[in-house]
Amino acid sequence: MKQYILSGLFTLIPEELYTPEFGKEALCSQFSLNDGYIFNGHRLNGTNAVVAYALKEEETVKEGQLPEPFAIRLMEECGNINEYNKVVFHYSGEKNLSHTVIATGGELKMANSFKAESFESALYFLFLSIKQLQMNPRQCTVRVCSAITSQQEETIARFFSGVETNNLDNQIL
Repeated sequence: MKQYILSGLFTLIPEELYTPEFGKEALCSQFSLNDGYIFNGHRLNGTNAVVAYALKEEETVKEGQLPEPFAIRLMEECGNINEYNKVVFHYSGEKNLSHTVIATGGELKMANSFKAESFESALYFLFLSIKQLQMNPRQCTVRVCSAITSQQEETIARFFSGVETNNLDNQIL
């Protein structure tokens, strides 16, 4: 089974532009990274994009396998949704980190992470992301890939046409 790490240190690069050097350069300039990181890339099936990512060196020694950012797993989950508007959401209260992946049809529109101090703040970023892409939240079912309470599910349901849950937290190292 693949191993994933919860991290916001990733960026999408068009496949035709990606080289390992370009990926490292993009990440270092976007996140002001210095020594102590390993850089890698993951080609996304069904897209023309590569996820360039950085891992702290101490995060990479896990049973001889290089983990990948959890965002990649969420992008794969987005591809498993049959609806036209595909919205995947994950929030970790432990790390105060939220991930949002949005696609329309078969086209990935956005994959991002946000620092969020609460579930409600993370939900706000999700809502803004959907609005920024000029999508109607009432025409979107959100697939939540973390453990949420029934109250949190009710909150999401007030803004979107539906909520599905698929807790993937057990796949995070």
